[in-house]
Amino acid sequence: MSVRASMEPVNHLPSHTRDGPPEKAPTDPGRGGGALERRRGAELTPAEKKVRRRNRQWFMVIAIPAAIVGVAALAASIIADRSTPSVKPLSVPAGYKPVSDGIFAYAVPSAWMTNDLYTDNVGDLDVSGGSGWVAEHVGTRANPPVEGEGPPPAFRAFGVNTPSSYRIGGAEPTRVPGTSVAFRYRVTRPDGFQATAVDAWVSSSEAEIWLLIDAAPATTTQILDTFRA
Repeated sequence: MSVRASMEPVNHLPSHTRDGPPEKAPTDPGRGGGALERRRGAELTPAEKKVRRRNRQWFMVIAIPAAIVGVAALAASIIADRSTPSVKPLSVPAGYKPVSDGIFAYAVPSAWMTNDLYTDNVGDLDVSGGSGWVAEHVGTRANPPVEGEGPPPAFRAFGVNTPSSYRIGGAEPTRVPGTSVAFRYRVTRPDGFQATAVDAWVSSSEAEIWLLIDAAPATTTQILDTFRA
């Protein structure tokens, strides 16, 4: 899913500092344009392995140093919670299956599989199939997020062969059961890509998730309706 054009990520800023008024939260997340690569959850091809190496190298240079403290705290939190059952989605509709990272959970279409191209051991998880994908980045923070904060660096790599710029619209407060604060955003790229993002935080564990969904509107709604902490 390569992106031919690029632009700097735009966070939710006052209208006088942006090109035009803030975007509204999406009512139709839609699917990406034809320039996006076909997702797969099976064995990687040589070309895909090359893309994964390139993405991992990029993460090591930019993302990993900034995330070391958060990842260490998150790991400690997960270890402390191992004695209790992992969180489960609010529901698992027919044709869907549960996905849980131990702190957050949601349901995805049964045919979707973990995509190693965008999944690592520093908080990133991707589950995808022919009808779309969902990717997450989990970390920790002591204070709750606020409207308009920028997504993690991983958002530049999710769904594309080479890390690419994107635009994020205005924040819309939303409800995610089990979380203390949550905001919903619309994410776009110049090639027509449109996706829905959610930033949610749990005060008790100080765990934060950024969830990015690229799927048809009905699928996106199902995933969000089952999303919880």
